[in-house]
Amino acid sequence: MSWLFLDWFVPLYLLVSVLVLAGFGACLYFLEPGLQDAHKKYVTYRKHLLLKNNSFRQIK
Repeated sequence: MSWLFLDWFVPLYLLVSVLVLAGFGACLYFLEPGLQDAHKKYVTYRKHLLLKNNSFRQIK
């Protein structure tokens, strides 16, 4: 009988745990302004490198 309990409890527990951790991470991301600024700088740096590499390919 205890196996029936574990069959639905363990997946449910894992799903709820992942959702709680994802929600906590989202709250940290939106409430901490430094994290958003760091992400924006990383994305713009990546775009800059991509444009730089593409311009060299077009010149050659």
